[in-house]
Amino acid sequence: MFNPNYNPTIYSASKIWHNVRWCDLRDKHGFNIIARWINVECGTYENPTGAKQLTPTEKTQLWIECEEDVRNADMTVVYGEQRDELRGAVVEFGMALGSGNPVYFIGANPFFGANSHSDAAYMHHPLVQRVHTAKFADGSYDYLSGYKQAVAHYLEHYHTPERIFAKTGFINARIAASKPRLHKTAIAA
Repeated sequence: MFNPNYNPTIYSASKIWHNVRWCDLRDKHGFNIIARWINVECGTYENPTGAKQLTPTEKTQLWIECEEDVRNADMTVVYGEQRDELRGAVVEFGMALGSGNPVYFIGANPFFGANSHSDAAYMHHPLVQRVHTAKFADGSYDYLSGYKQAVAHYLEHYHTPERIFAKTGFINARIAASKPRLHKTAIAA
């Protein structure tokens, strides 16, 4: 572990109505969640149409922001309950792996498990970790415990000077975290 006090940046991927959970983890528990989509009004499982209806232009902009956020995050946490039909999270999962970022999966969602026609081989990618947490009677999972486990695993296995330098161009994690776009800007210039 390079710096045990480092608070890694996290991209949260899930169905939109779970956004309140990620806002809670960010605002009340101090997790460094940088996914901007969680700030959009997202409705509920029972009333998904309660979400803000985005125009095609707004949806395009949202996906551009999601891609930037995934790429700029240190890690991605995917959360899926049995009833969740994950589609966008599958795309974000792929973006994270394509960016070389570790992905942590919390829950037991069919999109991330074996079935009669697929063994979900992608779940064996070296950057993918399943996080095991308690399942509650309502079908949800102990996401707070899951995020704590994911951050601890990230700090132990991925928070190294080499990764920080490769991602940011800075060896000092505190400087790197405060200037996440400087390296990107410097390369483009």
